[in-house]
This record gives sequence, structure tokens and C-alpha cells, in this order.
Amino acid sequence: MAHGDECPAALADWVVEAELGRGGMGAVYAARNSRTGDVRALKVIRADTDGASPTALSLFRREVRIGMELHHPHVVRTDEVLREGGLWGIVMELCAGGSLADKVARYGPLSAGQAVPLFLQVLDALVYTHAAHATVHRDIKPHNILFGVGTTGELVAKLADFGLAKAYQSAGLSGLTRTGTAAGTPAFMPRSQVINYKYAGPDVDIWSTAASLYYALTAHTPRDFPDGRDPWLTVATASVVPVGERQASVPDRLARVVDRALTEGPGQGFATAELFRQALGAV
Repeated sequence: MAHGDECPAALADWVVEAELGRGGMGAVYAARNSRTGDVRALKVIRADTDGASPTALSLFRREVRIGMELHHPHVVRTDEVLREGGLWGIVMELCAGGSLADKVARYGPLSAGQAVPLFLQVLDALVYTHAAHATVHRDIKPHNILFGVGTTGELVAKLADFGLAKAYQSAGLSGLTRTGTAAGTPAFMPRSQVINYKYAGPDVDIWSTAASLYYALTAHTPRDFPDGRDPWLTVATASVVPVGERQASVPDRLARVVDRALTEGPGQGFATAELFRQALGAV
């Protein structure tokens, strides 16, 4: 949906109550089921000829298909798919705690004691999606790390938005991503993903998770992005600033793990999400 599109009053049994946000794939609303009273997040994209491009619709269908196959306590649950007239909708779990981006913007950097348990949960989700479903997210960033609220009021991290995900075992077979085309968010993407987006594997998710942890600890991206400079060129050429230089309060053991995860090049970083999770858990 374009930024100026009006909010639909309802889609099927789901009555829109408030807009939660907008992105490249559409708008997200809090919606209530008129029959059951259940409240969910409703992601809506316009599918008529005057609305989304064929590529956007393909990404939307992919998000639906992958999302409905993933069942994990740290992955945002997808409940159902709707189509009504020129609109498609995805009914998803509503995460009342907002996003990591929201939390850092409102309260500043998280302490190590706050951030590490949450990112162990994110890595639990990655271990599951990489191993059980051979699925690469390819757009992990603070906006896509959402928070549910547990039974005792604690925040529970949940990985959202698999709209750019791809089964890496069949890399190169999809015609959806043209050679030389990149999608995602450059501030949280490794250099390898920018250079060869189509063949991105699980390593890009590991790097992006570490970049999001870096942001949680510092309220800053791992690279500096000067105003007026092409951000993709920055990713291709600029080095990561060590996390301890951004935020001196980050414990040395944690800083070493984060810096290692953000080291780029063959044989660098952590080979799997499980190894990253083990190193972070040992901190």
C-alpha cells in the first residue's frame, strides 16, 4: 500500500482499530475479530492493478507461505491469510511490547543484562529456522525484532517479517531477485549480502543479528553512514567500529563476542547461529 492509502475499516471478520506502522510491504494495523473478540496484527497490501507491483505481491505471498510454516515461541506467529477485493491481509500475532527499534529510541541503549537474554531468544529462533526449515530471513534489524509480554510481565523477543526470506537450499532457482538487485536495510547488512544478495545464506542472518545486538547496546549502527554518501557504497567499503569504542560500558567478554560476529571475510565470525548462541550464552 502506498503511504497515502486510506486505512480499510475491516477485512473479512477483522475490524481495524489502530495503525501500528508502515513499510515497503504494506501497512500493519491492530485489528479485532468481530466474532471472537480476539486482537491480532493485520498486515495489509493492495493487490489491484493500481497498487503493489508484481514483485511486491510475490514477496507478500512468500511471506505468508513461510510464516505459516514456522512454529516457534520466538517467531511471530502467522494465523491466516485473507483476500477481499483488491486487498490481501495476513493475520499475525500482536506483539504488545513494540520493537527493539522503538525501545532503544525511547529509553536508550540496553544494558548487557537486558540485551543478552533477549538475543539468546532471537538466536533460538534462527537456529530453528536455519536448521528445521532451511530458511534465511535476510532482513534482521531492530524493527523486525518484536516483543511479546510473558505471563509475569517480562519481554519475550520474537523475530518478525520473513518477507525477504529464502530457502537457501534452492538458492539461484528463484527468479524473484534479479542479479545486481539488493533488498533489505543496508545499516544491518553484511558486505557479502550487498555483493551477492541472490545467494545469501545463513551467515547473513548471523551478521545482522550481531548488528542488531550492537545497536541494542549502543543505539548506533556498526558502521558510520555519513550524510550524502551512498549507503550501499558504505557497506561495501567501510569497516565496523568495535563495539567498545561506541559504548565503553559493554563488558569486555560480550564485546569480544559481538566484534567476532561482525568480522567479515571467509572463515571469520561464527559459522552457525548455534555457535553464536553458545558464545553469547557463555558471556
